[in-house]
Amino acid sequence: MDEHKRALDEVERQRVAMAARIHLPLWFRCAFCVVWTGLLLAPVLTSHHDRFGLPAFPYVPAFALLLVVVLMSYRRRSGLNVAVRSRAYPALRRHAVGTAAVMGGGALVTWGLTVLDLPLQALPVGLVAGGLATAQVWRVNTGIRDDVLAGR
Repeated sequence: MDEHKRALDEVERQRVAMAARIHLPLWFRCAFCVVWTGLLLAPVLTSHHDRFGLPAFPYVPAFALLLVVVLMSYRRRSGLNVAVRSRAYPALRRHAVGTAAVMGGGALVTWGLTVLDLPLQALPVGLVAGGLATAQVWRVNTGIRDDVLAGR
C-alpha cells in the first residue's frame, strides 16, 4: 500500500511541476496585447497612414509575423510546444465560444469600421478588443493550468 501512496504522490508532484510551467508571464501578456492590437489596427494604419502621420508600411504582414514569433516563443518556453497534446484540455472546449467571440468579434468590428472608412472609431475599438483578447487568453491559460492540476 505504501508503494501506491508513493506513486500517487509522484503523479501529484509531476502535475504541480507541469502546472507551474503553464502560466502567462508578464512579457507575454504585454507582447500579445501589443501585437494582437497592432494586427487588429494594421488595416487602419495601412489605409489611413497619411491621416495619422505614419509612413507607408506593410503593417498587416509585419504584425502577423510578430504574432507568430510571440506565440512560438511562448510555446517553446512554456513546455506547450506539442500542439496535439494541448488540444485535449477541457478548458479549451469550455472557453471556445468566448475565445471565438472575443477574437473574431474584435477583428470583425475593427476591420468592419475600417472598411466603412471610419478609422477614428476603429482605433478605440481595436484597443479595447486587444485588451479583451489578452484577458481571454489569460482565462484560457488559467483553465488549462487548473485542468493539469486536477488531472483532466
